[in-house]
Amino acid sequence: MNIGRIILVVVALLAGGGAFLLVAMGGDNKNPEVVTQIVPQQDRTETVRVLVADADFQKGQKLDPVATKWVKFPKDNLPEYFITEDNGEFFDGLDSALARTNIYLGEPITAAKIVQPGDRSMMSALLTPGMRAVTLSIDPVTSAGGFILPGDRVDVYFSEEVPQSETGEIYSELLYSNLRVLAIDQTIQDTAEGTVVGRTATVEIAPYQVEEFLSVREAADNVSLVLRSAFVPEGGEEIQQELRPTKVQVIRYGRS
Repeated sequence: MNIGRIILVVVALLAGGGAFLLVAMGGDNKNPEVVTQIVPQQDRTETVRVLVADADFQKGQKLDPVATKWVKFPKDNLPEYFITEDNGEFFDGLDSALARTNIYLGEPITAAKIVQPGDRSMMSALLTPGMRAVTLSIDPVTSAGGFILPGDRVDVYFSEEVPQSETGEIYSELLYSNLRVLAIDQTIQDTAEGTVVGRTATVEIAPYQVEEFLSVREAADNVSLVLRSAFVPEGGEEIQQELRPTKVQVIRYGRS
């Protein structure tokens, strides 16, 4: 092989290598292709934690702080009436509050949805829709020794001496059955002691019973509250005596 042919081969190799380098570098190195890397921007939305129900609460039901929780909510869209973690005083008093209206799972708990002891609307929140609240005088003798508590169920009896009786006979009449006690004096919930000795009892009755109740109340010394069991018997039927008493039961000298 002569020198001239060798030189041609070397030049060809150099030219091919240069072309390869140009392709590898993107051709014209004066305008290189720019590769842009897109980095996702972090979510910078500021949030606060608001109080919501972690269970359903019915109207008039006592709230349980354990059945609540805190959830994140965008601060920019936060309604001013939502309760946040900054409002510790509200949360601390939650165990004595009652639901003014139905509160459902996941729903924010606000001041407008609850009532606290001492609120003027507390009693109306306790009432079953359509029912009425009436009050009568009581004492330990006529109210099961003070063991009747708000939330209990009672029967109301009226007793008086038989007219023109020479032996002091007394008859008792069942006036109302299974009434719900709303309050004893100003106490609207049970106590740790388990007794509330009061001078008045507020019970829930139907509208058609109000007139009769008010008439009977004038003779409050003769009205007694009889405590019912907190448990419903199996089958829903109450236990009855062997000899079921009639509406009027005659009592002589304290014995039937």
